[in-house]
Amino acid sequence: MKHPYHTQGVYLVAWLHGNDAVQVLSDSVTLYNLSQMRGINAVLSRIPKSFSGVYAWYRGFEINSAAQENPEIFVSFILSELYKDHCAPRAARLPPSHKVLLQAETSLSKEKESILRRLAINQSFRELVLMLLDNALLFQQPLYIGKATNLYVRIHNHLREGSLLRERLRIAGHSIDRCRLITVATSNDLLSLKRENVNIEDEYDTDISDESDSEFAEVDIENLLEDLLSRLFIPSFTLRYG
Repeated sequence: MKHPYHTQGVYLVAWLHGNDAVQVLSDSVTLYNLSQMRGINAVLSRIPKSFSGVYAWYRGFEINSAAQENPEIFVSFILSELYKDHCAPRAARLPPSHKVLLQAETSLSKEKESILRRLAINQSFRELVLMLLDNALLFQQPLYIGKATNLYVRIHNHLREGSLLRERLRIAGHSIDRCRLITVATSNDLLSLKRENVNIEDEYDTDISDESDSEFAEVDIENLLEDLLSRLFIPSFTLRYG
């Protein structure tokens, strides 16, 4: 991460506070701002092919420029973002004859909304809130985390019309085309780990080929990493870990 810089009394993080379509954060980490790209092809053209790695989707805030100058537009924008679902609904059976559904709900008390409207008159307050939303990646949990042996193919699958993730986000009021995406390229050697062959022919069935072992290990690693990362960071639109 680049060092923070100071401007107008507020510390900002350089690589987060900006509207570049693509920002290379390190040799292996890249940040994509989909709101700055036009269409799926524009996104995919910037993602290297044949790279394996981990990726995470984050909510993006498409800030209306008028919100900086107009208190009413500012309040309307904040409230509309606030009331979007912050996670996917969860359903579970309660045997023998019931089912429960957990849905996201966010509310702001009338008192807090009144305070928001009064403070919104102050331009410095509006600028502060919008600056924080520009740097939202610092505060928010990921929408979705995954690991793929081919990042290009996986991201393509997520972006295609009608994909499960696209629809899941759309129903909640979010657009995947306005999200931010972080990819972390990983070594192909790591993702194609093979079981160590240390003279185990006499102990185990040797009918399974090295190729099968490699394929099994690759899937095993992919599922385990997704599971670990999801349990650690609780992505809000992942329904099943691993």
